[in-house]
Amino acid sequence: MRSIYFLFCISTFLFACQSEGSQTIIQNEKSKDSLAAKQHQIWEKEKLEDTSRIEEEVTINKKPSKLEQKMIAAGLVDIQKIDSTIHIDVKYATKDNFMGQVLYKNYPKVYLQKVVAERLSKAQKALQEIDPTLTLLVFDGTRPRSVQQAMWDALDTIPFSERVKFVSNPANGSIHNYGCAVDLTIANKFSKNPLDMGAGYDDLRKIAYPRHEDRFLKSGALTEVQVQNRKLLRQVMRAGGFWVIQTEWWHFNAFSRKKAKELFEIIE
Repeated sequence: MRSIYFLFCISTFLFACQSEGSQTIIQNEKSKDSLAAKQHQIWEKEKLEDTSRIEEEVTINKKPSKLEQKMIAAGLVDIQKIDSTIHIDVKYATKDNFMGQVLYKNYPKVYLQKVVAERLSKAQKALQEIDPTLTLLVFDGTRPRSVQQAMWDALDTIPFSERVKFVSNPANGSIHNYGCAVDLTIANKFSKNPLDMGAGYDDLRKIAYPRHEDRFLKSGALTEVQVQNRKLLRQVMRAGGFWVIQTEWWHFNAFSRKKAKELFEIIE
């Protein structure tokens, strides 16, 4: 009997220990689950805060710059909203220009008068009918007179009679200032490499003058391919209703200064 009683006590004791251990394990598991739940809540909260911050930053970044707001207020249009196939490389939004400084802060876009942007789209279509691998590549469109003044001042070492060949006198207003002129070239739409025009954008040398192309071609300073590339640009721009000026192969006007002044307000 004593042996049986002793075995009964041992069994009861072991069962009690086992039950207590099980309860401890269960409590520990519950604690772990509770801790994991709290950690998950913290992560979810942080994730939500990060998402909100990112959305806020995107919203801020989407806000138009002061210069773009000025364009929109004047009724001008983003050329890529008129024709998304046109490529842009806004030189004055970078330091890759003859002044070596950013003139369009936070404004890597090209705006023009709506009728001018529509003409540009027509020129783009004319180009792609000739060669669908090519695209217009636009360097500049509407240029505020304040920027025009900065350019004018940067060339103050050049005599007045020569300076006006490169930058219009801000006192008179440039056709760019009315949103009626565009600077551009032709590029391969896949590689984005511009065609060789024999002189760079904003090149002040006479080799950039369309009026002197024949002379430079005869001397060998310009190649037949380079001249043909310029002629192709002029051909498609004429199809869109533009004409080139004789001192810059890249500059095309949609209206005369007189007509632009009659139709539009100058962008200051």
